[in-house]
Amino acid sequence: MPDSGELEIFRHSLKSIVEEMGTTLQRTAYSTNIKIRRDHTCALFDSELRHISQHDIAPQHIGSLVSVVPKNIPDWEDELSPGDGILINDPYKGAVHLPDVMLISPLFHDDEIIGYAANSAHHVDIGGGTPGGIPNDNTELYGEGMVIPGVHAVEDWEYDENVLSFILRNVREPKMRRGDYQAQLGANRIGEKRFVDLHETYGRERTNDYLDELLDYTERRVRAAIEKLPDGSFSASDEMDGDGIVDEPVQLTLTVTIEGDEMTVDFTGTAEENRGPLNCTPAMAFAGVMSVAMAFIGEDLPKNDGFYRPFEVITPEGTMVNPTQNRPVAAGWEIPMRAADLMTKAMAEPVPEQTIGATKGIVCNTAFGGRDPRDDEEYVYYETVAGGYGGRAEKDGMDAVQTHFQNTANSPIEELETELPVYVRKYALIQDSEGAGRQRGGLGVRRDLEFYDHEASFSLLTDRTKSQPWGVFGGNPARAARFYRNPETDEEEPLPSKSTTKLEPNDVVSIQTPGGGGYGDPLERDPDAVLEDVQNDKVSEEKARTEYGVVITQNDVDYEATEERRRELSENGPANGGDHE
Repeated sequence: MPDSGELEIFRHSLKSIVEEMGTTLQRTAYSTNIKIRRDHTCALFDSELRHISQHDIAPQHIGSLVSVVPKNIPDWEDELSPGDGILINDPYKGAVHLPDVMLISPLFHDDEIIGYAANSAHHVDIGGGTPGGIPNDNTELYGEGMVIPGVHAVEDWEYDENVLSFILRNVREPKMRRGDYQAQLGANRIGEKRFVDLHETYGRERTNDYLDELLDYTERRVRAAIEKLPDGSFSASDEMDGDGIVDEPVQLTLTVTIEGDEMTVDFTGTAEENRGPLNCTPAMAFAGVMSVAMAFIGEDLPKNDGFYRPFEVITPEGTMVNPTQNRPVAAGWEIPMRAADLMTKAMAEPVPEQTIGATKGIVCNTAFGGRDPRDDEEYVYYETVAGGYGGRAEKDGMDAVQTHFQNTANSPIEELETELPVYVRKYALIQDSEGAGRQRGGLGVRRDLEFYDHEASFSLLTDRTKSQPWGVFGGNPARAARFYRNPETDEEEPLPSKSTTKLEPNDVVSIQTPGGGGYGDPLERDPDAVLEDVQNDKVSEEKARTEYGVVITQNDVDYEATEERRRELSENGPANGGDHE
């Protein structure tokens, strides 16, 4: 049995392999979504299909990789050879939404399978009726793009050109898509080289012993961390916008039960499956709640099969977190994002000092495409836009960040304007979008895009326009999401959170994401902190007065007037700002 030092070296050897796989995928990819935004993940599995290590870049792919590989590889492993690869994106075989395509490769040493390298990458187009793979009005999976149920697509580290050509004929911008598929292949090949090196260093028997001990050690650490949390059942629920077909809110509910060294997250009470694309697979739901569970547990723990053993996630069949076969799931990631917020809300009772106000609460799927007037070539683009993080017990929420499992970067203006026929007309924090609190929430983001000299298709598949990110312990809610065509003009048109809009040349689209909810009573916020936010144009003087009770005169705090104002607000009940212009 290895001592703790040896085990830690072994653990980080595994981690370095998946990190190098991820770097390879990122640096050789063609699309902005992967090479800049880093919407990809790499993982390793052992010969028993146990998850042994994962790249930390995109935690949302936790659910898909740990679901897809053990569920599907047994159907293939007897006919796999060195250099083979399986492509899959089928949501009903353990995957997530269709743009997230996984490549799984067996790893051989001395003619035996010693493990599997796997990666997931978000392809900005997977076919379907709208550019970007996020149609808002489909009632069947088939309309969302190409379903890959598990295809033997690679032999001897080369794609079967018949298979790859078939895939590329069904997507927009095939040259760029080809580059991304090749990058996935290169990542797995690096995984094989490094994992074989590891086996040659340690030997087969010793490697397996170390893996057994690493997974058991991880489980012991996780169980010990859960055991420190108070026992009990804690519930939370929220309403999401309509599903793209029916314009009525739907309820998402979960209950966290902690019993000794085990934790259960149960989605019983969640709405039935939707007709439209607001459904998610169990793998997505798992990823959403596990990303937050990891945060509450804390510590630098390995992410592997041992980590997940003390958890159970219950997703009732026929609900929007476990839809029946071939229901659409394009908007699926919006559900686990809100579920992640509900985890923090439920945990506010047992661990109030560790929780946060609601975050922006949306992935903010955005896609657009058309014909580039600069070269007359077709283009397509997908991204998600950051927003506010929830206020915390001791710190304000962060401004303009991706939250919970979402770790993708915001695309730089220079990258967008170079790669695409758009001008970024505004890219800024949204004043007064935060939820007021003793610790305020983070600010949302406004991103205005002008589509010059061409017609374009612009799609939204997101949420949070009808409800606001909540505050906790007396904190106020944050501003909801808003989307517009040609904002602040005579032609201004609000856009639904799930919509596809045909744009005329030189139209402008404004994406405005929510802020984060506040933590604690806004009247307890340090007046000087409010002044600093006003000076930085994050909070208006009016909101400082009406919600924080801070009176600012000539760019300074009027402490006497502030004391009087706070007394007045306190006597008249808590200040609850609601949604702000």
